[in-house]
Amino acid sequence: MVFQYVLANLLANNDQALGALFLDGSGETVDLACADFSPYEMRVIGAYLGIYLRQLEKVLANNDLGEPRMIHIEKKAMHIYVVPLPDGYHLALVQRHPALVGRARESLNEAVDQLKRELFVE
Repeated sequence: MVFQYVLANLLANNDQALGALFLDGSGETVDLACADFSPYEMRVIGAYLGIYLRQLEKVLANNDLGEPRMIHIEKKAMHIYVVPLPDGYHLALVQRHPALVGRARESLNEAVDQLKRELFVE
């Protein structure tokens, strides 16, 4: 599948990357790529991201605030970047702190563009 290639490249192009996730609308992991985290740890992050994303979507919709283009969650030990895709899917990159935020965001946007071209009909 093309998303396996995209996830692997996303990890390879980002120093300190721990993993990358391709999530469905409920936060269920469709596929993942891991560097320093186990597949189980990445799936747990994906499940929590799903909960967070659903809550955020409700807040945005209830207040007519539009839709997110990128979500950046910064924790003490890591950065989590999430970009929405068509049909309720999401692409996420998990990176160890400190990270090159600008490079991570740029490579994530490149990966999103590639997935949209390959998987989603616009």
